[in-house]
Amino acid sequence: MKQHDIKKYFSVLLAIMIAILAGCLVILLVFRTQLLVNGAARILSILMPFIYGAVIAYLLHPLCRFLERRLLSLTRKIRGHDCPGITRMLSILLSMAIILAVITLLIIIVIPQIIASISSILNRLPGVMADFQSWLITLDQSDASHELVVYINQIATTLTNHLQHYLETDLLPDMQTAITEITSSFLNLFQVIKNFGIGCIVAAYFLGSWEKFIGQAKLVIYSLFSRQTADWIRAEAHFANRMFNGFLVGTLLDSCLIGFICFLFTSIAGTPYGMLISIIVGFTNMIPFFGPYLGLIPSALLILTVSPSACLIFVIFIIVLQQIDGNIIAPRILGNKVGLSGFWVLFAILFFGSLWGLPGMLVGVPLFAVIYDLLERMVRTGLVKRGHTGVLEDYQSRFPE
Repeated sequence: MKQHDIKKYFSVLLAIMIAILAGCLVILLVFRTQLLVNGAARILSILMPFIYGAVIAYLLHPLCRFLERRLLSLTRKIRGHDCPGITRMLSILLSMAIILAVITLLIIIVIPQIIASISSILNRLPGVMADFQSWLITLDQSDASHELVVYINQIATTLTNHLQHYLETDLLPDMQTAITEITSSFLNLFQVIKNFGIGCIVAAYFLGSWEKFIGQAKLVIYSLFSRQTADWIRAEAHFANRMFNGFLVGTLLDSCLIGFICFLFTSIAGTPYGMLISIIVGFTNMIPFFGPYLGLIPSALLILTVSPSACLIFVIFIIVLQQIDGNIIAPRILGNKVGLSGFWVLFAILFFGSLWGLPGMLVGVPLFAVIYDLLERMVRTGLVKRGHTGVLEDYQSRFPE
């Protein structure tokens, strides 16, 4: 048998095997979906420490590079030559130490403040309810809003009946369910702490051999694709890295600054629950578009239970602060990092927020910016192949509505 015939039959056999495997995969997807989902979840659970490590290494890499450059210049001055191995190890240790110190400091300072704020809220609830009842009595005695009082009393009676029915029939089963959920939450928390601890070790290996891992990834890309396609993948990967790194780090800095300004104001103005409110405002500020409002509403309601005047002052302050942030602070820190219009930013937040919840709202904008750039490159390439221009204004004028 000739060599050409062997290659031909081998190609046919390989195509048949691929078709059989693809058919088996389709059958599994249709009839054994839950089996595949469980298997994927199991594999994801095993790989979770490495995913944690990759994310931690990616977030720490800019800080590690900054420290490594400073340590290299320092060792060059002291010893007269570079010590790349020592400086890399020291930069990794310092990066880990800085992040762990910040997390520990936040836990030591913030957690007691949050507990104190929640305890204060719970202690004030009976007084708030008593004030509300006194207000109802005053309304009833004034005869100015008799229908309103009757309506509120009906609502209160209905709520009381529902509460009594719940205590008599549903409380014990719900308590058992709650105990099960609390136990599961503690186990999940332990799993997260374990994955984070192992992830820190994995991140140290990633950071220590960063260039090697990047080189291996490039090696695989250039072995699988043509040079033109591989160069395109590299360019898109650089764009995605710049987008995620710049947007996430810039948003984190902006949110920390907003939270700190809010804490200064609440401390000076004597606003109740200042630490808790500043954390809420700073954290929700990381979510584009909706974040400021998501932080304002619960914070204002908390302050309203103590002082309506302080609540009004706080609302005015947050509105002014968000205007300053949107027009002065954020543009200087972020610039035009994503290059998306307001419509696509809103679309990305709603779409990825619906898919992945809060994490989707945080990473949705840079992720959609990468997808948008991919589609834009594909459209421009197709237009060039067909001899058309890639200028949007030409099509707006050529095909009027």
